[in-house]
Amino acid sequence: MQLTMTIRSELLNYIDQHEIILYRFSELSGINSGTFSRIINGSQPISVKILDKITATMGLKEGHFYEQYIDELRNHTNLDWRRVRPLIIRSAELCKLNCIERIVDMMMENTAYIALLFDLADVLHTEGKTEAALILYRKVSEGERFQHAERLAICQYRIFKSTQNDDQQNNLECAVQFEPYAARLNEWDQLDALKDLTNLYLSLRRWDKAKHLAKHMGELATIQYEIKHERIKHNKRFTEPSKPLFGYILYSNLILGSISEEQNEYQQALHYLSYYEDHSWIVENEYADEQTKKQFRIWAEGNKYLYRLMAGEVEVLDDYIEYLASREHEILKGLFKVIKAAKKYHINVDHILARFEDTIDAQIKNQENVGSYTDQIINDRFVNFLADVGEYYVSSDRVDTGIQFILNSLAISAKINSNACILRCFCMFDALRHLVTEVDLRRYKEILKEVHRQL
Repeated sequence: MQLTMTIRSELLNYIDQHEIILYRFSELSGINSGTFSRIINGSQPISVKILDKITATMGLKEGHFYEQYIDELRNHTNLDWRRVRPLIIRSAELCKLNCIERIVDMMMENTAYIALLFDLADVLHTEGKTEAALILYRKVSEGERFQHAERLAICQYRIFKSTQNDDQQNNLECAVQFEPYAARLNEWDQLDALKDLTNLYLSLRRWDKAKHLAKHMGELATIQYEIKHERIKHNKRFTEPSKPLFGYILYSNLILGSISEEQNEYQQALHYLSYYEDHSWIVENEYADEQTKKQFRIWAEGNKYLYRLMAGEVEVLDDYIEYLASREHEILKGLFKVIKAAKKYHINVDHILARFEDTIDAQIKNQENVGSYTDQIINDRFVNFLADVGEYYVSSDRVDTGIQFILNSLAISAKINSNACILRCFCMFDALRHLVTEVDLRRYKEILKEVHRQL
């Protein structure tokens, strides 16, 4: 490949205008004089590294010549991966996503580059260059779309993980698009994919879907766990996943218990709890394994209080609150349920709401990630929690306080596009409209504008 005439003419014009001899420019740029001479003469192809040095010496913005560089590449039948790969990497570092799009489109004309692009996408993904990696994953997916290759499934998994956001409708579309590819992943990636899909469907309150996926995850993990120890028994090699296999089995039962509780099947929830509370069958006993077991025992302790409370054993409420108070990351999730129990069994929880007022206010302002749950699950449950608290105060004739919680719920629901909670808050506010202040009404109208912008 030769340096384009456009870039060469700009370089030569710069040298002429500044009256710099070639040797001096070579010295300033740090480019070997012989190499620089051959580049000027057009007898040596230019690398991205040298192009960057030329750009810097000319005092131009990084990546200034990349578009022209790509134009020159387009004129060559055979693209040189040794030059293209650094160009993609540097474009990713400079966030020149359009350059990446252009060069990858050129390369996709030759399917031999698909594997190389996939490997580079993984490198960029690992380095946290998500947007750049996403371009490559999408392009590789298009190139593999008629195949049943594992590579296609991995690309779809990366796209699924990278495109989730606060918009629940978007997240549902992400799940629907990715789910058919999950079974094509290897066993370890498939376990993580099933876990991620389960969590997403939980956030969307698609209980049947989440239940099906959680069961599948547990069954797959159990099969692999049995294979592992059968191979160990016969002194055969077994490649471990990054996380302990038994953890997926325990997590499956944890999720199934949580879904049972959501469906008011408290005895069934306690049944699943017994499976992730009992670790007698687990062979592994390294430090990391014991830490995993400890975490599930902690969750089992708290959920046992919760399931009993939701079943009507209100006498366990104080013990449950103390359990939550000692575990900062569990507080919000516990409060979500406490307010439901308060409404269901007419319990006065004023002292509990007052005790954790700062935690609730911080979540309203920041919507932080909490515990092991995904942002989507927390945000979805939090907006419903705020609406529940609003109902709690309204039912005890504290309408002014209740309306503030309803409006907070509506505002966050609009942000995350939670249509169900938006409708719920509309109905609640409308029923109380004759009691609201002018200030509350103005805030309601402002939120309403945001809802309309989301449509």
